[in-house]
Amino acid sequence: MDDEKVIRDRETGEELSLIEIRIEYAILKGLGETEAETFEDYLTNITAPNGTCEWIADGEEWHKCEWCGENFPESELQEEIDLGWLCQSCILGIWSRGEELYLKA
Repeated sequence: MDDEKVIRDRETGEELSLIEIRIEYAILKGLGETEAETFEDYLTNITAPNGTCEWIADGEEWHKCEWCGENFPESELQEEIDLGWLCQSCILGIWSRGEELYLKA
């Protein structure tokens, strides 16, 4: 997934992969030009409705996994009634702890 272009800069039209965005974040963080504490915070900020970028994966909507905080295309997530969107790794992790999940069909 990292090699695929996943966001488009609304100002320049440039399309970026997650690797390119991670590099951009590291540079900005090193220069003190971003207030985001983590890459996930940075990604959330730039793709927010008032941010500078938008998700572009084959027109598929993306969501943040409410457990790990990573962003995934909707086809890779399941929605849990109380928790919201969860990735498969987190679903398995929650189940491995003996917790019950109520996934929407």
